[in-house]
Amino acid sequence: MSSSDPDSRLLLLMRHGKAESGSGQPDHERRLADRGTAQAHLVGEYLAAQKVQVSRVLVSDALRTTDTWEAAASRMPEFSGKVTFHEDIYTGGRTELLGLLRGVKDKHSVVLVVGHEPTIANLTALLADDDSDSGSVAQARIGMPTGGMAVLSGPLAHWSELDEDALTLHTIVRP
Repeated sequence: MSSSDPDSRLLLLMRHGKAESGSGQPDHERRLADRGTAQAHLVGEYLAAQKVQVSRVLVSDALRTTDTWEAAASRMPEFSGKVTFHEDIYTGGRTELLGLLRGVKDKHSVVLVVGHEPTIANLTALLADDDSDSGSVAQARIGMPTGGMAVLSGPLAHWSELDEDALTLHTIVRP
């Protein structure tokens, strides 16, 4: 799923895997539970099997999201893209995440975000157009399951044009 069409975009919005309970530690420092690691491995295996060539990854700077990315990436041997970590994905909402995505360079046609609820589900529902899979839109409105990943795509010349109803939501991968 790497497109040679420069105006075609693939956006993958992933919620971190199942995290350990708080047990007195700050929320930002919560690690993935074993189940969360397994979920992230499955998503990485899915992306590798589908031959998705992610070129840009935006990850929340919380420990459970960085753990999720590392676990997924460990199953993506062909990955050679750029990864950055953002406090705004942890502290902000869909407006902040949309702003980060609008700043992605156009050379990156396949982008993966690893973040949190409710932001991931809210942004998925906002971006989904009328051609989107109705079951996946309904899931996004309810909330993204841990480790779940929304798969959206569409003809978009520039990431800066990303807005409401801009992409088609094809599915939500549930590991």
